[in-house]
Amino acid sequence: MKFIEITSSANPIIKEALKIKEKHARYRYEAFLIEGPHLMEMAAASPDVEIKRVFFTEKFSANKEGQRLLRQLSKKEVQLVETSGHILSKLTDTETPQGIVAIVSCKIADLDKLSFKGTPFLVVCDGIQDPGNLGTIIRASDAAGADVVVILPGTCDAFMSKAIRATAGSLFNIPIVYSEQEGFFNYLDLKNITLYAADVHAQTPIYEFNFKQPVAIAFGNEAHGVSKVLLKRAKGLKIPIVGKAESLNVAMAASVCLYEVVRQRLRI
Repeated sequence: MKFIEITSSANPIIKEALKIKEKHARYRYEAFLIEGPHLMEMAAASPDVEIKRVFFTEKFSANKEGQRLLRQLSKKEVQLVETSGHILSKLTDTETPQGIVAIVSCKIADLDKLSFKGTPFLVVCDGIQDPGNLGTIIRASDAAGADVVVILPGTCDAFMSKAIRATAGSLFNIPIVYSEQEGFFNYLDLKNITLYAADVHAQTPIYEFNFKQPVAIAFGNEAHGVSKVLLKRAKGLKIPIVGKAESLNVAMAASVCLYEVVRQRLRI
């Protein structure tokens, strides 16, 4: 297994990685950092992800699982860089780094080129601001078998480090599409896909809708919900709350809604 060793944070390769971390918004899905063996394996298994460079510590390469993963990555002709724990910690956002970090890029899906496994099932994020919520919705969408997660304007970046960690690797399993509202509405009309929106003010409970047809379900801003423009185009649905809680966290609400689609389609 070939690798290079870097011991100084002044090295241009380390500086490049730090630049990507600190100025992520400039690069977004074209270059971002992932951390830990689980995310590394998920990225390596995805045809839409390119692993550009991997940084690891001597301690990580000393254990069997670390050796196995590094051998797997070396077969993909990925540049491997051994560095100190101190330098690696500069590249991470976690308090206890796992000993391996990579620079990766991810292909973004094109709305007009989406393919569906069966009856279309789209998840729409409209103005969601917390990356943890967005990442959890992506993870739930993957688990529920949705075809795509559509990111509308006002939503935080799916490739922020906190969002990536919250997906637990699902970011690499399900297509992510960035779209403007009007273009997305036109697409739904063209494909005859019904748009629903989770709305605390809606009158109709989620369980009264038919989700066996082509559907897109939208989830909105943590404080204000989906935008007024989207709500005018959508059928509002609510999750009944029978206890004393005022509402559900948006990621929790998404999980409930997505699994109602699963329940209906599996005829459970």
